[in-house]
Amino acid sequence: PVCGYPGLDEPAWVDDAPSYEICPCCGTEFGYQDVGHEAEARAARHRELRQEWIELGCPWWSNREPPPGWDPKAQLRNVDP
Repeated sequence: PVCGYPGLDEPAWVDDAPSYEICPCCGTEFGYQDVGHEAEARAARHRELRQEWIELGCPWWSNREPPPGWDPKAQLRNVDP
């Protein structure tokens, strides 16, 4: 929900339960950096995290290699506005 990365192992959130997975693309840890009791609060935080990531130039966060042909700008189209 932050950067649109399609390769997460599970959904970032299911109802009010976070996955605690760290996105290898933007580095967001779901349930830690986006903690909020209401979905609207989480969505607002996701927008903030997304903007911060974009302002940094959309860097690949993980020390493992990005997928072949990775294009962060195209990936952002996966994000609900």
